[in-house]
Amino acid sequence: MHIKTMAGTAMVPTFSRFVLGITFILSGWFFCFQTIEFSSADLAGIQSQPQAASGAEGTPADESTGRALAVNRLILHFHSWDLQNWAQPLGWAVAIFQLLGGAMLLLGLFTRIIALGLSVIIGGAFYKVTLCQNGMFEMNPFTWRLDSALWYAIISQAALFVLAFGLIFTGGGPLCLERVLWGRTQNAGGAPKTNKGDGGD
Repeated sequence: MHIKTMAGTAMVPTFSRFVLGITFILSGWFFCFQTIEFSSADLAGIQSQPQAASGAEGTPADESTGRALAVNRLILHFHSWDLQNWAQPLGWAVAIFQLLGGAMLLLGLFTRIIALGLSVIIGGAFYKVTLCQNGMFEMNPFTWRLDSALWYAIISQAALFVLAFGLIFTGGGPLCLERVLWGRTQNAGGAPKTNKGDGGD
C-alpha cells in the first residue's frame, strides 16, 4: 500500500479516533462525576432547575460559593439559550454522550455515527459558547490572540471538529472493533466493502 493511501485510510483515522476518544472520555467523566465550584448566582440558577443535579449533597461550601456536579455548567449554558425545561435533559445527554462516545471511538464502534454527534456538539460549543458568549464576533480577529485562554479554546475546538468531521467520511481505520464484528468496513463513498487480501480480485 502506498504511504499516502495508508496515511489517509489507516493512520489518520486511527490517530483521530484515539485523540477524540481520550478527550471525550475525560470530558464526559468530568461532567458526569466531578464537582466544581459555582458562584452564588450560578448555584441559585442550578437550584431553580427542576430536579437540579447538585453535587456534594447540595451543601454549599460557604455563603458565596458552593459545589455541584460539573454537568450543571452545561445545564446553565442550555438554560441561557432559552431552552427552559430542556436544559437539564440536554445537559445530561451531552455529558453521557461524550463519555460513552469517547469509549466507543477508542474501540472503533459506530465510528461515523459517534463522529457526527461529536461534530454537532463541538460545533455548537464553538459557536454558542466560545464565539458568541465571549463576544468574539465583536472583536478584531487579530486581537483574539491577546486572550490566551480563548485563543487556545478556539484552536483546540477547531482542531477537534476537523478530526471528528473527517471520521464521518473516512471511518475509523483498520484497527476497529467494527471490522472484527462485521468483517467489513466502508470506503469513503459509503459503499460496503468486504475485507480481502491484497491479492484478491
